[in-house]
Amino acid sequence: MPSFYSSYDVAVVGGGHAGTEAALAAARMGLKTVLITQTIDSIARMSCNPSIGGIAKGNIVREIDALGGEMAKIIDKSMIQFRMLNKSRGPAVQAPRSQADKIIYSQIARQTIETTENLHTLMDTVTDIITAATDEKLPPDSESAQKGQIPGESRGENLSEAARSGMMQKVTAVVTERGRIIPVRSVVLTTGTFLGGRIFIGEYDAPCGRIGETGAFGLTESLRRLGFTTGRLKTGTPPRILRRTIDFSFLEENDGDDEVIPFSFETEKVERPMVPCHVVYTNEETHKIIRENISRSPLYSGKISGVGPRYCPSIEDKVMRFAERERHQLFVEPESLLTDEIYLNGLSSSLPEEVQDAFLRTLPGFEKCHVSRPGYAVEYDYVEPTQLFPSLETKRVAGLFNAGQINGTSGYEEAAGQGLVAGINASLYAKAHEELCGKLPDAKSGLGQSPSSAEEGSFQPKPKFSEDELERFSRISENITTLTNEYIRNFSESNGNSNFRAVPKYEPLILGRDEAYIGVLIDDLVTLGTKEPYRMFTARAEYRLKLRHDTADRRLSEKAFRVGLKTKAQFDSVSAKYALIDEASALLLKNPSAENPGLPPLFWEIAQEDAKYKYYIEKQDARVEKMHKMEKYRIPADFDYGAIPALSSESRQKLEQVRPLTLGQASRISGIRNSDIMLLMVYLG
Repeated sequence: MPSFYSSYDVAVVGGGHAGTEAALAAARMGLKTVLITQTIDSIARMSCNPSIGGIAKGNIVREIDALGGEMAKIIDKSMIQFRMLNKSRGPAVQAPRSQADKIIYSQIARQTIETTENLHTLMDTVTDIITAATDEKLPPDSESAQKGQIPGESRGENLSEAARSGMMQKVTAVVTERGRIIPVRSVVLTTGTFLGGRIFIGEYDAPCGRIGETGAFGLTESLRRLGFTTGRLKTGTPPRILRRTIDFSFLEENDGDDEVIPFSFETEKVERPMVPCHVVYTNEETHKIIRENISRSPLYSGKISGVGPRYCPSIEDKVMRFAERERHQLFVEPESLLTDEIYLNGLSSSLPEEVQDAFLRTLPGFEKCHVSRPGYAVEYDYVEPTQLFPSLETKRVAGLFNAGQINGTSGYEEAAGQGLVAGINASLYAKAHEELCGKLPDAKSGLGQSPSSAEEGSFQPKPKFSEDELERFSRISENITTLTNEYIRNFSESNGNSNFRAVPKYEPLILGRDEAYIGVLIDDLVTLGTKEPYRMFTARAEYRLKLRHDTADRRLSEKAFRVGLKTKAQFDSVSAKYALIDEASALLLKNPSAENPGLPPLFWEIAQEDAKYKYYIEKQDARVEKMHKMEKYRIPADFDYGAIPALSSESRQKLEQVRPLTLGQASRISGIRNSDIMLLMVYLG
């Protein structure tokens, strides 16, 4: 067992859905991993909607499973309702969705983490990332975030010494609020809504990432000192109501499907108690109360600067923006079999509590409802994602990976998918780092430890720092950095290794847009960035016919096997499955009315869909092949776009900001014309 002061290959910061997948992936790949979270009791907590899956999101969950992740297995063990969405439509837009027992879901996730070999948990808060300057040049225009285009934009002015060097940095350690300095090879930041988090309920606001849970402060300032641009985004959650205070006779019942299809390809059968959801509607009286009190909403009073999710607006936004609507549909969803709380999907609000109480009681059946938790908005910091490579590694700091809401996304599924990819790549980096740089020393006292303290002159994390406090933080950080890096360098050299400043080379896992919704998600983020919380839709995936939820194992199992997250037996089983399906598809192409030759019903259904959509898939495959050819055109990191005289100044600016790795990635940058791509192709030879 490691001592109190120890070192790790991979440190995962944050224990939400992204952090859970990142930590499990790293540990299962054989890396010594630590998950650092403010509250171990809230690992993988469902802060908002108690559900997993949905349109495109359900596809992501099955992709996570195919890649060796855990989300699908957890929801199979904790669901309390299942529905296959869009059953009447084509297979490309069908998707599984389940209500989760949020208490059981979190318990299973925590138990899985705590019983996984190579994985340790630490209840603390990371306040600083320690880096060292390397011998590698920064990628050209590594500061790709457009100035003036990011909500709540903030750029570091008091840069660290390593950031001022003009060279790429690399991670060497993390510092926690209690003063622990932990040498690490790589770090995955999965900070959720806690990074600079602040909640709002009417005139009330508090420094929290969730109601009752304090935000994480100091780390944003650390990231800015490393040279990153940050912004502010906003999300919200509805009030929770006690079930026994609702008269369900006034509500429409919304049952799940009789046939429950497991999310995980490895789950044979889901055996869980199932419960119904219900539907209720707002009315004119609801809207009247909201309109009369709209000036008390922090969204309209100017207290919130962050941009909220376009596709999940608050009830006050719905009422004000869609004044012609007489009613809005709400889904009444149970949160757990172990609690009486009910979730009101579609009623997110940050109005004062007495206003929430008043408009809730205008809903049929809610006349005597009791609110156990009010709705609220939460504003938080994010790192503009064009500052990342498609591996989710930051361009400025080698070994530093971001996943989840820190990248500007919304949703458990989007976070988990990123967390899995970031965890895999952080592990691949860490393995290459060990090979190049040798052993890491355990941490020790005497490295400038500075625990958070209320004593005068000490570092105290807080939502806003004065200039003096920022200067003090900078001074403390530089002292810790100097002592820590000197300690690690001396240890390496004493063990015959002089590669302290070297950056390891590794082949990251990068998912293509034609391979996974997770690939679409990440490519959109790192290529286009986001100015609002990003949510995945099928419409974002140009290759969605190939990205069906039922074929995720075909597309991704080999990748999971190659990185060590699937066994050979598991991969061989998938290969055998699709050999049978391919034979059945060939039979159906010869004879569309052929009977099932004895395959399992699910295999036969997949074969039928493959045969039915063969023509459309072939047309799509042609487009995919064209894209593959473009992806093979690598663009040198230092390519001089100014050397192409016919390139418009707007296109040149965008290409220099994003610095795409391939011609295919360049073609997806908003505003880049086909003629620009043709010019690039000519100059790339």
